[in-house]
Amino acid sequence: MVATGTVASVAGCSSTCPDDGAPDPSHTVAPGIDNSGFETMPDGSWPVPRFDAANTGYAPVQMESATPSVRWQADISASTTGGDELGASAVVVADETVVLATSTDVVALSLRDGSEQWRRALTPATVPSVVDIGDEPAPPVLADGRVFLATTDGIAALDVADGAVAWRNTDTAGAGVPTVTDDALFVPMTDGVARFDIDDGHRQWTATADGTRLAVTDGTVVIAGEQIVAVDAATGAVQWSHSDRPDGYPVVSDGTVYVSNTYGDLLGRSLTDGTEQWRLDDRRSLECPVVTPESVYAIERPGESASATFAFDRVDDGPPKPRWCSEINLGGAVTAAAADAVFTFQRENGLTAFTTRFGEAVWQYPVEYQAVSLAVLDGGVVGVAPDGTVVALGGA
Repeated sequence: MVATGTVASVAGCSSTCPDDGAPDPSHTVAPGIDNSGFETMPDGSWPVPRFDAANTGYAPVQMESATPSVRWQADISASTTGGDELGASAVVVADETVVLATSTDVVALSLRDGSEQWRRALTPATVPSVVDIGDEPAPPVLADGRVFLATTDGIAALDVADGAVAWRNTDTAGAGVPTVTDDALFVPMTDGVARFDIDDGHRQWTATADGTRLAVTDGTVVIAGEQIVAVDAATGAVQWSHSDRPDGYPVVSDGTVYVSNTYGDLLGRSLTDGTEQWRLDDRRSLECPVVTPESVYAIERPGESASATFAFDRVDDGPPKPRWCSEINLGGAVTAAAADAVFTFQRENGLTAFTTRFGEAVWQYPVEYQAVSLAVLDGGVVGVAPDGTVVALGGA
């Protein structure tokens, strides 16, 4: 069920969404696996965990099919010694290759059929999960035919084609999720946040700021740690900071920094000087926002009660206004959005695709685990579960 229109803002321990039932999708993806792969390869890329260096989680592509099927499935932990399940990082995709990390390896899979292309023994840095399931490996990022990874003994750059080491910087250990732009790599390190040359790994500066997740846009690096801190991308000089206690990824769009904090607030700050522009502070615990040019999507998780997916209209110079919501079971996260679909993972119902405008549940992929990462392409999606199961969905 989906509620549209105005949603009341009511404080308390229960969801403010008036919807009182699980979404009823038009299509349920059958769990059967034939591993036939994609007949038509998806276009586009998802080179960093939240699509772009600003962490919007939004890819400007169309959902190609309202009735997708499983195109392939792979278990990246299958070849590990002893067969123990290992935590998996978020997936990134470029050059027809899916790349992710376990606690001991970086693994590359074919986007076409999920076959393993190469595996490199490296120990990634660990970061707290954004959905409270413990620590997880810091994901790699992709740019210019290379894979960049923060490891326990420095930064590594590998060739996407074969996993060969292009360069290593072992000055100090990585401590968070890297992000990359056209000309630089930014990485949380144990001695601060550092900027590296993407060609040779030379460290260009280190900012004295702690954090595990970054956003980079418009010449500014936004760092989420104990505080929210902005530094100059060219020099590392601190521009502003606030004690917001950010939770998860900072998101930047059109000069606004979207901050979800540990107090349950969702607020917007000016990228230029950090001034607060608006705040949704009714203790609804709006978490992990995905931001598109017109909308903000977030999961409301009010304590032990049922959670809800919320869609908000962006408003110039004001807080986002609720457009629709859909109640879900405990847990979950909005993971990504396309031009006409928003995707959520739910602890008991799996992956659900909603239409962006009215919140209609188009399809659902019921899985028993809570997958927390999704890459959205033009013609397919690739998701990974914490146990290392990677699944690709697409049209027949």
